[in-house]
Amino acid sequence: MEKKNLFTTLCKTICLLLLIVGSNVIKAQSKGSSEIKIAYGLGTTTDFLNAFTSVFTFGYGPYETGNSGAFVVEYNYAIKDKWIIGTDLVYQQVTREYSDKSTEKSHNYTFAVKSNYNYISKPKFRMYSGLGLGLTLEKSRNPLQSISHFNYQLTGLGIRLGGRLGVSAEAGFGYKGIGNVGLAYSL
Repeated sequence: MEKKNLFTTLCKTICLLLLIVGSNVIKAQSKGSSEIKIAYGLGTTTDFLNAFTSVFTFGYGPYETGNSGAFVVEYNYAIKDKWIIGTDLVYQQVTREYSDKSTEKSHNYTFAVKSNYNYISKPKFRMYSGLGLGLTLEKSRNPLQSISHFNYQLTGLGIRLGGRLGVSAEAGFGYKGIGNVGLAYSL
């Protein structure tokens, strides 16, 4: 039985090494290329801040009654064959209700710069991770206020499928959400 497990582990290791080496032979995201992407995400840092606010005010603070999710527009530029820099613009609308039954609707705008690294970059498949840093502006009318705070996006795993027009999915944590999916177009 141990020989079978050893053989299975060895086969998996060899396959992984071939995948890594093979991914360096064909490069799809080459230096100087760019793309535009639109995406939709859920579970943003704003959502988590609202949940913690509700918990720590023992029900007397606002609690979220509506959420649009995160609408994302991105521009990405390859400064090296596998290294991408870019910008993110994210919009999210949140509705909160207070204990006195008054409501507040806020509009959250996040502006960020980011960097991604493509582990695998083939003509119709990319796998990457990344980090984005930015500022979120929260504007509401009732009460009239404007708040800004630092925000981030840590993308643990991102995948893009397709050629010039492709689909993408990301898992991470931050202003784009725990998960987001989108469409990307290479320019």
